[in-house]
Amino acid sequence: MKKSLLISALVFSLVALLVVGGTMAWFTDSKELDNKFTAGTVKIKINEHEFTDIDNWNPGDTTNKKVSVKSEGSKKTYVRVALTPVWGEMVEEEFVPDDSLSVDNVILDVNTDETDDWMLSGGWYYYKGILEADAETSNLLESVTLIGGATGNDYQGKTLRINVAAEAVQASNDAYKTTWSLDNLPWAPPV
Repeated sequence: MKKSLLISALVFSLVALLVVGGTMAWFTDSKELDNKFTAGTVKIKINEHEFTDIDNWNPGDTTNKKVSVKSEGSKKTYVRVALTPVWGEMVEEEFVPDDSLSVDNVILDVNTDETDDWMLSGGWYYYKGILEADAETSNLLESVTLIGGATGNDYQGKTLRINVAAEAVQASNDAYKTTWSLDNLPWAPPV
């Protein structure tokens, strides 16, 4: 009987422990952290300062055409610009290029002296600095001249178009290498 009393006491104790363990409250805590990583933006705008289309242009004329690039993104960027003059004609308000007309009679006054902020390399003009967010480059292009002696009758009534293509890439992590397929920038970037 002692043995069955001992077994009964053990079973009762076990049941009591299960009941108490199931109804006991413990102090607990848990936390979650929601991390956000918002990517910056690279966005640029080509500015043509006070330029209007020119009609009745003459050989020997120089026309102001100031072009710069403004950052409208949040990232520091490298900027490059291609300037491509093309002769053609307007057909029903659409420009049609004429490959038979040479652009050797056009002078683009660009700021690429050693003291200027731009450098020509591989057909692109590279801004020799890092463009900060909401900043603007100096003017790359200042004016366009139609050379008098080099412009014959073939150009009468024709239209010169200056195509301006600008590209920007984040200045961090050598992004220009893969984006622009360069080993190094054509100028020494600031450290």
